[in-house]
Formats: sequence, structure tokens, C-alpha cells
Amino acid sequence: MTTIAITGFASLDHVAVLDGAPRAGRTTTILQRPQDAWPRLGGGPAFVAMALVADGIAQAIPVSWIGDDTAGDAYRDQLAARGVPDRGLDAVAGARTPVSVLAYEPDGGCICLYDPGMPAGLTLSAAQRELVGTADWVCITIGPAAVNDAVLDAIRPGTRLAWIVKHDPRVLSVAQAARFAARADLICFSHAEAGFVQQALAGAGAARPGQVLIETRGGAGATITRDERSIAVSADPLAVTDPTGAGDSFAGGVLAALAKGETDLAAVVRSGHAAARRLLLARQTSENESALRE
Repeated sequence: MTTIAITGFASLDHVAVLDGAPRAGRTTTILQRPQDAWPRLGGGPAFVAMALVADGIAQAIPVSWIGDDTAGDAYRDQLAARGVPDRGLDAVAGARTPVSVLAYEPDGGCICLYDPGMPAGLTLSAAQRELVGTADWVCITIGPAAVNDAVLDAIRPGTRLAWIVKHDPRVLSVAQAARFAARADLICFSHAEAGFVQQALAGAGAARPGQVLIETRGGAGATITRDERSIAVSADPLAVTDPTGAGDSFAGGVLAALAKGETDLAAVVRSGHAAARRLLLARQTSENESALRE
């Protein structure tokens, strides 16, 4: 049975749709606050794991940090409800489970407020290090700075590595990005992050044999490159208010296809599109139901 460990920050998301752009001295009204998104399971490891489990990879295990509080219990409960294992979680004594407020403006822009709730210097616990060291795949999403090096030190030579890119210099240095680029079998990134990825690849030197690069372009689809061969695969766009997690879900679908042995590049991307579409269709249904209740 394939085991995939996914490292990165946890979050319980709180989603709201606003009637305008917030300004100091002015009250902004919340037009919609979906009941199933206050709070909602969030963060890169959870979105990737949910997509993997939905695609039949049962041992998709978030490796993350929560508080020993009621919010941490809610995070575990929401993982369990989606069939996602929780044994990679480390409950940090005295800490708060991370939460995000995602406030969407009428033009589609999103204001994200994130409370990490955690002490500085988080790294892998002994149990998490063992999990990373024995997994068939390790998937790295944005997470604590010390974890970046700890993961690369813990994985075995034969372990396959996926890097889901988010350019945040507060927790990911140029040197660490270059290490990821040199070691990764799969790199997923958005069009906006393409320059950062190219810089990391240049710092890495020689490309890893068979390395797969996937650049996403939202509703326009994605381009996949392997061994200097690139193809574009279109996607059917969906109109949703809240696209948070679609990129991580796409990466989970891609990773599921690769973990099952898929070699056709177009099929790999289509698996990613299908995973993102599942997430967004569920959101679309939830938004319609909320509108009817109101």
C-alpha cells in the first residue's frame, strides 16, 4: 500500500463574502458565511490529502501541527470525516490551532488573515520524522522553515518527492528552494510562481532525471513538462466565489496518478483537473444552498 506523507501548515478556515472592500472607519457587511466553512478544514496538507484519499490513496497522511485545544479536536474530526489519517499530527502543548479568515470582496479578491498559533522553531517530531523517513512519497507544501531541511535530511534515497510551491521568503529561503528543485520528482507551481521556480532550478544545477514540472494557469488549464517535452492540457472553468485549496487539490490529483504508475502526461494533468473540479463543484453546490437559505 502506497504511503504519502504531506508536510506543511495546518489551518481551520473561516470563509466570508463581503459587500465591499474593507476600509478603516467603515463597517463592511458579511453577505454570506457558509455554515460548512465556519470553520472548514484547510491548509496545504489537508487539501492534498483529501484529493489523494478521494482518488484511492488511503494512506495520505498530513504531517502538521495543531494545538491541544478544542479547535485541534475539530481539525482531527474534520480529517476523520473525510477518511484522512491523523497520525502525522503533532499536538503542541499550550499552542493554538492555526486559523485563517478568508474574506472575499465583490471583485473576487481575497483578504487572508492567518493566525499561526504556534511557537517559533517548529520542526519534525520523532514520530513525524519516522513517518517521513518510511513513506513512499513525501509531498512538501508551505510549512515551517526548519521543516524544509529536516524533511530533506529524513527521506530515503529511493523516496519520491513532490514540491507544491508557494513563494514565501519568510519560511522558504533561496537555498532551500534550490535543494527542493534538485531533489523533487514533481514540482507543481502557478504561473505567478514560474520565475521563482526557474531561479530555484538554476540554483539546483542539473535537473533530476524524469523530473515532472507542472505550471497551472487557473481556468486556462496547465502545462506539464518532462525531459524537455511539454504539453498543455485545458480545463473546464467553473465560476465559484471561493477557490481556496483548488491548487493543492490539483496537486493531490496529479500525485495520485503518479503514485498509481500513470506515465501519460496528459492523463496525469487530467487527474489533477478532476480533483480540483471535485472541490470546486462541492463549493458551488454549497454556495447555491446558502443563497437559497438566505
